[in-house]
Amino acid sequence: MHNQEIATVLDEIADLLEIQGENFFRVRAYRNAARSIRDHPVQLTELAPEQLRKVPGIGADLADKITTLMRTGELPLHKELTQKVPHGLLELRQ
Repeated sequence: MHNQEIATVLDEIADLLEIQGENFFRVRAYRNAARSIRDHPVQLTELAPEQLRKVPGIGADLADKITTLMRTGELPLHKELTQKVPHGLLELRQ
């Protein structure tokens, strides 16, 4: 999984959280992590899991989620949030 793909999932999570009225700081954390990953010069798949925390904007929780995403190709939180929002609403935000 490439950095762009990981960043896209994190951006979508931020959008979904925002649509659902979640905490502003949580939304911002996902957006900042997505931006940092998109701009990172090294593919995250080349980093050891403990090195993910050294990427700006990625703490322990996000590092675990990114590791899951890279390992399985999906993230339970993303799937859960997507199911709560009407189909097509996310595309309207773009």
